[in-house]
Amino acid sequence: MMRTLWYAGLLLLTGFIVVACQSGDLNVGQSVINPQGLLVQPIDTITVQASTVLRVDSFATSSSGALVVGQWTDAQTGQMTAKSFASLNYVSNSLASLTNIQLDSVVLELGVAFTYGDTTNTFALNVHRLTRPLVSERTYYTTSTADYETKPFLQTTIGPQSVTGTPVIRLRFPDALAQSFYSKIVSGEINDETTLANYIPGFAFVTPSTTNCFRGILNSRNSAATGIRLYYHSTEPTSTGTAPASQNILFTTNSVYFTQLSNNRTGTPLSALRSRSDAVSSRLTDNTSFISWGAGLQTRIELPYINQFALPANYAGINSAVLVVSPVRNSLRDNTAPFTTLALYEINSQNEIITAVPGAASGLAAATANYIYDQSQLTLNDTYTFDVTYYMNQLIRGRVPNRPLLLTFSPDPQNGLSLQNLIQRVTLGNQQRPNDQMKVQLYLTSGL
Repeated sequence: MMRTLWYAGLLLLTGFIVVACQSGDLNVGQSVINPQGLLVQPIDTITVQASTVLRVDSFATSSSGALVVGQWTDAQTGQMTAKSFASLNYVSNSLASLTNIQLDSVVLELGVAFTYGDTTNTFALNVHRLTRPLVSERTYYTTSTADYETKPFLQTTIGPQSVTGTPVIRLRFPDALAQSFYSKIVSGEINDETTLANYIPGFAFVTPSTTNCFRGILNSRNSAATGIRLYYHSTEPTSTGTAPASQNILFTTNSVYFTQLSNNRTGTPLSALRSRSDAVSSRLTDNTSFISWGAGLQTRIELPYINQFALPANYAGINSAVLVVSPVRNSLRDNTAPFTTLALYEINSQNEIITAVPGAASGLAAATANYIYDQSQLTLNDTYTFDVTYYMNQLIRGRVPNRPLLLTFSPDPQNGLSLQNLIQRVTLGNQQRPNDQMKVQLYLTSGL
């Protein structure tokens, strides 16, 4: 895990998720004004400027326990493509010592861990052979690559589906290739990792589909669903006269593997992002901004006039302050779930994290927010709501500098960033968007 991610995670270790409260604490200001003369005044016209910034990093995926293949194309953010690469593990077996056995089939089995995106269209999967094995001593990152043959040797198309449970994609070897592989196992020509790699160095998993969809493939050591499975049976008659049961051996792909993520923003408004100091206003991207770790995109928020609005007479303090952020999403059935939790950080002009924004009324916890949704009505009402009462009090009183804020995904402090998190994304509306607006709501305590 990269240094930035660890730093961000450590900032949140002592924090907890807070739920915004619009009624606030009516004790604010009681030491200044008689409680009977207090008035809570709502304000939701604070200017919020949003933009998308570039924070590119590479992540080790050679120990992620999964592979991902797919692509996502968006007119605003460009294209993100995921390819995966894996070598085979040799499994000790007794086939060379057996007699009277017969090959049934050889099948490449891929257990589907998750599907992210559009499952209403078909999804094509091409499997290419690597030109050389992956190196077991090497750490592979999202920016790594490996050479593979141009022509796929296995292909399949997955139909529209509702993915439940742990489905398995099966690609049967052509008969000639299956027989060749079986013969080399039985003859003992393939008898260890090296001889297996000489015959099949490994696989590259690629999709030619233009559907916005990613497929996650199980590849952890406790998974028995990913690898080459050789099916065979005995030709000896059984004592009961029934047909001999089929047996199998699985050559897994869970030793050396990785996922590559590549991005192309050419021709999009975000093509202007070339360095960490760059920012593209949400007004140039259909009044939206973006968070996608795999694409290196995060959202920057600025409150340029927070110290300039007129405070009411007898101002005593902020009763409550919340930042409301709304994903641009039509329904819960689109299988593109936003991040579970977002976090706020103060940043500098280079969009580098300085510190976590203090949350709640006490400021003792980091400002984080869970994704909350309600679809009891005809339209989806979903938001992230940050309690920033303490921070806004300090900001309005001039006790802290008015720095830009970074709105980004908050990884689990214990488990870190997963491969699924890397391909996940969320589109956020800005203050000018007709629906799904970003806004700051203040509830000020003042005297009557």
